[in-house]
Amino acid sequence: MPIKSWIEKDKKRVMAIVSGNFSIEDILLTINNTIEDPDFGKGFNILSDHTEIETVITTEQAKMTASHLEMLSKYFACSKWAVVTKKEASFGMMRMFSVFLERIPIYLELFKSLDEAEKWLDEQ
Repeated sequence: MPIKSWIEKDKKRVMAIVSGNFSIEDILLTINNTIEDPDFGKGFNILSDHTEIETVITTEQAKMTASHLEMLSKYFACSKWAVVTKKEASFGMMRMFSVFLERIPIYLELFKSLDEAEKWLDEQ
């Protein structure tokens, strides 16, 4: 599975590591499994590590993911989502994705290190 995810209940955080190549089915399954996890709570923040991806999210995948999250907005509204990536193409696509997420709203920021991402998520 190209997306490994788990809940850090004490930090009220969803953690994900995305690696290799992934499909829209992988993305949607991960989201659905997250909200079904008994440790998940509404408004949890998200930290996803994309440093090991091979291909970046496509425009169509970004739109479909945002639409799915919008249907689940009661779980994710006002959450912060930190994405760690090193690929310039991923930075560009995730910036576009962040615009799609504004209507939920989910506040997505991009980082080059996990430390920076965690600091941002820990800010009030």
